[in-house]
Amino acid sequence: MDVQKLQEKKDKLFGNHVLLVTPMRPDGSLDEESTRSLIDFVVGRGVHGILTLGSTGEVFALTDDERRRFAELVIEHTAGRVPVGVGVAHSSADASAALARHAQSAGGDYVFTTGPYYHPHGAEGIFRHVKHIGDACGLPLMVYDGGAGIEFSLPLLRRMAENIPTLFSSKLFLPYPAKIAQYADATDGRVQAWAGHDQLNFLMLQYGAEGMTSAASCVLPAEQSQIFDSIRDGKPEEARRLFHERVGPLNSIAFANVLQYPQAYKRALSWMGVIEHDACKTVMEPLDDVRTRELRAVLERIGAISE
Repeated sequence: MDVQKLQEKKDKLFGNHVLLVTPMRPDGSLDEESTRSLIDFVVGRGVHGILTLGSTGEVFALTDDERRRFAELVIEHTAGRVPVGVGVAHSSADASAALARHAQSAGGDYVFTTGPYYHPHGAEGIFRHVKHIGDACGLPLMVYDGGAGIEFSLPLLRRMAENIPTLFSSKLFLPYPAKIAQYADATDGRVQAWAGHDQLNFLMLQYGAEGMTSAASCVLPAEQSQIFDSIRDGKPEEARRLFHERVGPLNSIAFANVLQYPQAYKRALSWMGVIEHDACKTVMEPLDDVRTRELRAVLERIGAISE
């Protein structure tokens, strides 16, 4: 891909990108009908993009065949209405590169990755892994600062920005929202700072995040996009109202560790009639009675479902 076409693709990536859950049937297979329903729901309510096959999508529990099929399904049904990013995280750089090439051939708009996980790596190993993915396809690349517990230091981000032309963004999951403000200087403006932690996105936007990814946008897509738009347009009070009245209360109950929050959003979506089942992969911990009760109560309180 030439430089101009790459830049054109990068320029289309902004705003609130929903971190899509992966709808499943009770047997753990992909629920394609519910996936189409969910895509129509979030796109119809104003998300600026879709990022699929991240932690919210249980990517760590899917087979490679399921990952490829789900990426194809989301890209096909979204049909260009908004950009679609595809998560390609894997411990193997070769496997990640193959998934990135597949995302490009399927019509994806960007790819997203953590550093290599399972075995520990220093900065050199992380750089080599990410560059291998960047070299594998011509799509814009987003990296995950804090994903899988792997922090990308500012010097490492600078090195990647200088050597990986496709790199356009780093999304922050670490509980240090002020780091958002350091990305631009550290990379000479080459890397956009994106918010990537549902409980901290509002703060990260205040620190200057240029985009955001959000799992709660599966349930409250319009509100999340309005928060982004309001801060961008210099209307922080409107953003603050939506956050404290709608998004914050939901996240206080639904967003916990990575083995608990996707099923909370799935259960909410099943109660809302957007997806048929709230099934997850085997490794995911079931919601207990307390969280189920309080999840329903908060959804009723914010008006997402009827009492």
